[in-house]
Parts: sequence; C-alpha cells; structure tokens
Amino acid sequence: MRVNKIFNFKTLTFKKNNDNNPVIARAVDELGKIKFSQNDILYIKSLGCNPPFENGAQAVDFIKQNNIKINFSKFKLQDVHARWSFDDNTIHINEKYKNLDSFAGILAISEAIFHETGHAKDKDADNSLQEELDCMSLNVLGHRFHKNKYKDIFKGQDSSIFTEGVSLYEKLFFEFDMNKTKLKNRLKEKYGFLKPDSKGHSSSNFARSI
Repeated sequence: MRVNKIFNFKTLTFKKNNDNNPVIARAVDELGKIKFSQNDILYIKSLGCNPPFENGAQAVDFIKQNNIKINFSKFKLQDVHARWSFDDNTIHINEKYKNLDSFAGILAISEAIFHETGHAKDKDADNSLQEELDCMSLNVLGHRFHKNKYKDIFKGQDSSIFTEGVSLYEKLFFEFDMNKTKLKNRLKEKYGFLKPDSKGHSSSNFARSI
C-alpha cells in the first residue's frame, strides 16, 4: 500500500536496520533469497499482473542503491500491514509486528517489504489498482517460494499479517476459481477507490473488471 502522509516514527537507514534491528535485517536477508517458480510467473501474468522485479535479489539491490529506509512505525489504521512513503523514501512496517521474530514472521515481513519495494520502484507518489496488483504479485510469489522451500512453515500462524495478508492473498490468487470472484471482491473492498492504471502500470482486463 502506498500513502503520502507521514506518521510519527524513528527513521532507520538501511545500514542501521542491518546493524540494530534484527527482525528487519533478517527479513531483508530472506527477501534476497526469493526466486520465482516459472509456472507461478506464467499464471500470475495470465491474470494481468506484471511483477516489478524478477526475484528478491533485485529488490534488495534496489533498496540498497536507492538508500531506502525500512522501519517499524505506528499506524492509525491497524489493518494496514506495511506502506511505502514517497515523501521520506521509507518502507514502514506496522509496529505491531516488531516482536514477530519467529522464522515464519520474518518470512512474512520479507514478503511485505517485497510488495512495498515494488511501489518504491516507480519513484513517485501515484498509485492505481493495477499497481497494487503488480506489487501484490511480488508478495504472493514470494509466499509461494517460502511455502515450497520451508514445508508447513506457515501452518497454524494466526497473526493478521498471515490471516489478512500474505497467506490470504496467496490463497485467493491461486485457489481454483475461474472467475476469481473472492479475489476480486477482496480487492474491490481494499482498493476499489483507486483508478485502474497509473504511470508504468497499464490497466489489465482484470484490474478494469474490479
């Protein structure tokens, strides 16, 4: 999710995150290991999504090269897991997850960072439904990679970053549903107020149908 409003937070540079925040540092490290299944990529693209990165390593390189900051921040809306802020070049992670230091939690946070780095790649404050779809494809593909690499790692996880975030969207994208009705309803509920397309994100039939 992308927003421009700045909340109260302590800014941490990427380097300081690695030095002083083990949760974020470990999440970025796991992000760099993500690789996409070719079958998953073909399926995601068939839905009209265009992932901004080809793997997690590209996203980590982008974070480093652009000095993007990552920190835990206080959110007014507690159902928001993470957000990219153009104004301060920062990926904010909801501070309610700062103690989520289980390995499953680390992986989920890495997937959230992946999504927000997709927004950061545009280097603008604009957003659209297609952009959300493109960035969401990153955390969905990352979640698929982690599920395949670490069997049952997410089993029984009940934090909202799983139940209303990464695990939910992976299920909605990949469950057998020819019309993707549940996914469309969820996206309409969350992002229906956005315009269909934006610079660098031409709207697909899927986005326009929402």
